Amino acid sequence: MNKSGIINHIHSIVLLYIFFGWMIESQRSILVVLLPTLQFQFLINDNMCILTQLENKFLKEKGKGKDKEIIINDSFVDKNFKKCNFLITPEKREIMVHSFTYFMFLLNYFLM
Repeated sequence: MNKSGIINHIHSIVLLYIFFGWMIESQRSILVVLLPTLQFQFLINDNMCILTQLENKFLKEKGKGKDKEIIINDSFVDKNFKKCNFLITPEKREIMVHSFTYFMFLLNYFLM
């Protein structure tokens, strides 16, 4: 497996942890700290996850041996939505990601 594939799997695991971590009582306090940190990282990093940037960097390195320069700017959410033939505008995607992150923070906060 290549480096970008490994990062993609790590990204999926982190997303599953954010989705289902609230079910484990001991993880709620971790998520209450992690989710605002994640949200802040999105806001200071031009609405791009650091794992997505790392994955895109590895994909660019993988494609450098070819004649054309590869430009990769898809986010993790975009890539997975495209696999399901679900197209969404970047503005709506950002609203969805930020709303989901805020909702998960509130869920963990009030269940603590």
